[in-house]
Amino acid sequence: MRQVHWKNGTPIVVYVLPSDNLIHQKFCKEQLQLFPYQLDRIWHKLTFSGYGVAPIEVSSEVELVEAIKSTKGAIGYVESVLEVKDVNIIKIDE
Repeated sequence: MRQVHWKNGTPIVVYVLPSDNLIHQKFCKEQLQLFPYQLDRIWHKLTFSGYGVAPIEVSSEVELVEAIKSTKGAIGYVESVLEVKDVNIIKIDE
């Protein structure tokens, strides 16, 4: 949330699933060590104070992957994905 550009200067565009989505909840709890409502509060505070840009919410993992694929500098998360052309995938092992 503090970093708004990649090292090459490209703006970071964040895509997320809805707060009530089980994958989003799992990602928040396991990877960010936050509850989804805590993450929402942080995003709202940064957005309303002018220090950040809210993430773009998409309705499904498929939509998220497509949005990342078509948006330069985009980042997001999915539970599992097969190889996707033109998308860099970082797998997080537990």
